[in-house]
Amino acid sequence: MLVLIGVLLTHSKLNVGDIGQYESFLFWAGLASFFWVNGLIQGALPMAGAEESDGEQRKSPFLFTVFFLLLVFSTATALVFTILYKAGLLAFLSGHAWYWFLLFVVFGIPANLTVYVYLVKNRSVEMLLYGAGAFGLQFFLILFALLYGGGIETILEILGLVALLRFVWLVKLIFHHSSVVFSRELARKLLLRSWPLILATLLSGSAQYIDGWLVTIRFDSAAFAIFRFGARELPFVVLIANAFSNSMLPKFGKSSGFKSHLKEIRERSAKMMNWMFPLTAVLMISSPWFFPVIFSQAFAESASIFNIYLLLIIPRLVFPQTILNGIGQTKLISRASFYEILINVGLSVLLSFPFGLEGIAAATVIAYLFEKYYLAYWLYRREGVSLADYLDGKRHLLFSAGILTLFVLIETVIY
Repeated sequence: MLVLIGVLLTHSKLNVGDIGQYESFLFWAGLASFFWVNGLIQGALPMAGAEESDGEQRKSPFLFTVFFLLLVFSTATALVFTILYKAGLLAFLSGHAWYWFLLFVVFGIPANLTVYVYLVKNRSVEMLLYGAGAFGLQFFLILFALLYGGGIETILEILGLVALLRFVWLVKLIFHHSSVVFSRELARKLLLRSWPLILATLLSGSAQYIDGWLVTIRFDSAAFAIFRFGARELPFVVLIANAFSNSMLPKFGKSSGFKSHLKEIRERSAKMMNWMFPLTAVLMISSPWFFPVIFSQAFAESASIFNIYLLLIIPRLVFPQTILNGIGQTKLISRASFYEILINVGLSVLLSFPFGLEGIAAATVIAYLFEKYYLAYWLYRREGVSLADYLDGKRHLLFSAGILTLFVLIETVIY
C-alpha cells in the first residue's frame, strides 16, 4: 500500500517538494521509533512463545505489559519532538500538520504490535484481514483526497487518523487476549532482554536514516525524494524475510526442538530463494523502464538506486540473527550492528563523493553483508552452529553470483 500511495502521489497535482514533505513525515516518525519498537517486539516474541507454551487457560498480563511499554516509549518520543519543535530545530512540518504528526507518533507506532498479537495467537486469517482493512482504508482515503483536490495537509491528516483507528483496534485485542495488569517483573525481564536488540536495531537500522541525512546535507529536497523512492528493497523480500524471522522466534522460546528449528530455517529459506532471486532479476532488468513509467521521468534516476538495494536479497535470506536472538545471545547482535554502522557511515561518506546517491546506497549493501556473515561466524564459534545447519550454501552462492553478474551487466552494458 505504501508503494501504491507513492505511485498516486507522483501522478497527482502535488509537486516533488510536497511529496518530499510526505516522505519527511514518515521519515522522522520512523527515525525516532524504529529501534525501540523492533527491539522490544523482537525481545518479546521468544518470551511470548514461552508464555503460550505454559498451557494455562488464564490470561497472562504479558501482552498488556508490552503494550504499556510501547505506549510509554511513544509518548516520550512525542515529548522530545515537541521540545525540539518549539526550539526551532524541526521545520519539516508546520501548523495543524504538526499535531497530526504527534498523533501519528503516539498512537500509530504502538499500533505496530497488532500483527504480533495475531502472530502469537496463531490467527493468520485475522492478520491478513487486518492488514487489508487498515492499510486498504489508508490507500483509498488518500486516493479520494487526491481525486477531490486535497493537498499535502489532507494526506498527512489521513495518516494520523488511520493511526488512531489502528490503535483503537489494538486496545480491543489487548483487552481480549490479555489481563489488564502491568507486571513489573515481566517488564524488567523484557527490558533486560531487549536493550541489546534495541541498541542493535538503532545501530543497524539507523544507517538508512543517516543515508537520508547525508542526502539532505549534500543535495536538495528533490534529490531526497529521488533517493527515498529508489532506496527500497523488493517489498516481498524484506517483508517475508522479516516475517519469517519473527515467526521463528516464539518457537525458540520453547524448551525443545532446537535442531528441528535450524532445519526449518534451512528448508524454508531455500524455498524463498527459488522464487525471490528470479523475481529480483526480473525487477533489476526492468527497473530502468518502469520507474519513469510508474512514477514519472523526474524519478528515472531512482532506478539505479533501487537496483543497488535489490542486492540486499543476498544477506536478507541468511538468518543467524534469528537463531542468536532465539537463544538469548542478544549482546552479540548489538556488537555486530555497531561494526555495521561504522562501515556504513564511513563508506557512505567516502562513496558519496565519486558516485553520488548510488555510492550511499552501495555502502548500505556492503555493511549489511558484513553484519550477517559476522553473526554467522560468531554463531559457529559460540554455539557450534555452522552456516550449513541453517543455509543451503550452494544454492545461495549460485543465486548470489548470478544476481551480482546481472547487476554489473545492467549498469555497464545493457543500459
